[in-house]
Amino acid sequence: MGMEIIGKILTAPLRTIMRIFRGGAKAGVKNSARSGNAAKTTMQGGGSVVAKLSADELLDDEYREEPPRGFESIIFRQLPRPRLVEKTAAELTLEQAREYAVQAKRFYEFPFPLFPRGDFFYEEIEEDYLAGALGVSDKSIDARFVEVVTLFRRILNQNTRRLMLYWTPLIGAATFAATYFAEPVLASQNFFGLSSALGNNAVIYGGAAVFAAAIAFLIYSWPYKVVQQRNLMNLDNYVTSKFARINNNFQVAKRRALNVERAKRMSERDELREEASAWTLGYHWFAVRLFLCETMLRNKFYQVRRNTTLYWVGGMLGSLILFGAIFFATEFRNSANSAIIALTGGIALYSIIAWSVMRRATGMMFGVLETNEWSRFHRINLDTTIGDHVGEDKLQIVTFRDRNRFE
Repeated sequence: MGMEIIGKILTAPLRTIMRIFRGGAKAGVKNSARSGNAAKTTMQGGGSVVAKLSADELLDDEYREEPPRGFESIIFRQLPRPRLVEKTAAELTLEQAREYAVQAKRFYEFPFPLFPRGDFFYEEIEEDYLAGALGVSDKSIDARFVEVVTLFRRILNQNTRRLMLYWTPLIGAATFAATYFAEPVLASQNFFGLSSALGNNAVIYGGAAVFAAAIAFLIYSWPYKVVQQRNLMNLDNYVTSKFARINNNFQVAKRRALNVERAKRMSERDELREEASAWTLGYHWFAVRLFLCETMLRNKFYQVRRNTTLYWVGGMLGSLILFGAIFFATEFRNSANSAIIALTGGIALYSIIAWSVMRRATGMMFGVLETNEWSRFHRINLDTTIGDHVGEDKLQIVTFRDRNRFE
């Protein structure tokens, strides 16, 4: 993922040109590839790496009731709200508790790799470990969660890459190129009534910069901003629901672990031991799952934030390359240097306006997340639950021991 990002930034101009020529054939290739791929996971270095799943492969059978909306979903990719598969508290049975106990034992016995792979970006190592700890390779209940947040991370990055590496530099380059060819006509007509050629050209290229920045701001504030906020709101809704269900299941498992002996007799001590163990490991595992899922989200959000910064830098460099090509093209004209000076000022003005707007992309995206509504690990009070559970059991042991002594 990390080296892939750098590669995409460096090859962005070349890939942009290639997209123009192969755009018509792209839809057919995508449709033919949809049916041939499936979700795959491979174990590496003690963890689990989630394969790249397209939205069509992961969400194909679930979201037909929520089609993409509006023109903005054509320019940028929009994902619907994922359907939750986490079981409700009403569905939490003893059999389910036994399954969760098995998963808990697998986590507690998971060999944390002390010598991970030497990847350049450490978040890939962390993601590898988290996927392995959550049992992605065994298709645990959290395997879908990892796939969903990975898909959302990829689509959020994809939309930002389109805005900053393609749309913003190309809008500026196209506007200045058109102004370059139209400038002799505009300057000869002297529409602005200025006596000096430099002032006339400054108004022409300054107007072009403002026009291009307005178009870039329109793309940023309408298609891009709307789609990104919808994506994050859908992800926020999914995370809120999943974490709330995990929290509810934790509370149910905790109560049953605390009260399991009330429904058992001394003759059922083996069943009592096994059931108490299942419910206790169950609520432990719910809390640990919440922590691991939070950490996975943190990993994904970090990648989105980091990649947005890289795309911003890459887009600035791409703009300088495209604008530089236009700048050097003016040297072949037989006009005065005033056009070159004015074009340079227009490029600087566009860069300041457009890229100062693009800097707000990260804050704009994460501003819609309502993390205060999430059932976070630090609010679940696992320490208090363990203390109450162990303390109550010890109190009962001492009470019955002293009662038997007096009797």
